[in-house]
Amino acid sequence: MPVAAIGETTYYQIRKGPEAQYDALTQSAMKKAKKDAQGLEKKCLKAEAEENEARKWQEKCEMQLEESKKVVLAKDLSLLMLIKSNITHLAIYRDKRVCVCGWVHHKRNQQEIMFVVLRDGTGHLQVVFMGQTNNTYDAMTLQLEAAVELMGTLKLVPKGQKAPGGHELVVDYWKVLGPAPGGDDAFTNKLNEQSDPLILADNRHLALHGETASSVLRLQAALLSVFCSMYVEHDMIEVTPPCLIQMQVEGGASLFKLDYYRQPAFLT
Repeated sequence: MPVAAIGETTYYQIRKGPEAQYDALTQSAMKKAKKDAQGLEKKCLKAEAEENEARKWQEKCEMQLEESKKVVLAKDLSLLMLIKSNITHLAIYRDKRVCVCGWVHHKRNQQEIMFVVLRDGTGHLQVVFMGQTNNTYDAMTLQLEAAVELMGTLKLVPKGQKAPGGHELVVDYWKVLGPAPGGDDAFTNKLNEQSDPLILADNRHLALHGETASSVLRLQAALLSVFCSMYVEHDMIEVTPPCLIQMQVEGGASLFKLDYYRQPAFLT
């Protein structure tokens, strides 16, 4: 767009194609150009403000992370003796101090409190971190699927709120038994609804931690238990004979070849 300045007045000309001649800019085109320029300027200012905000937030997080390294939890020996239990048996220990181990299933931060759903294979438990227990370096860097040991008082959830089992653990001391990777290597980035089936197969031991996969296994276990009970009730014996297959599988050293009606077969 050529620009010509005569005195204090600036004139703009525009052309519609590379071979077209330049013509004077119409009032509507000038209005549209000004609007586009203002919109572009607003976008640049907004992007700059967001960048500054993100940089300040990053600096604040790094400062909090450094401060959290100075917080060290210590066991209070004056507290009552601990009762170690699985999550499924915790209901009888309400208002008592218990110790529970498991994996971090869900995590949610709310101001100065962190809520965690713990999983130990027998059930789920809501856990509350507040005060010093939420200000440690381990709390700041806690990732899903990390293995932890938690100690605290088991309390009923407040009225109007819900939690697995109707109670929650208010932690006064805890430690990480096995950390989980974060960032791009976090399990949630590898295993989700959009994950490739091959990735899910390679990480099957982690995929089974999900609620859907674990529910299928629990249903299968319940059905097998019913069948086994029926066998015992009717004085029947369950046997698990080897299977006949037509092709060798990986690790064929465990197979036994035989002739099955003039066809090669393998006994697993």
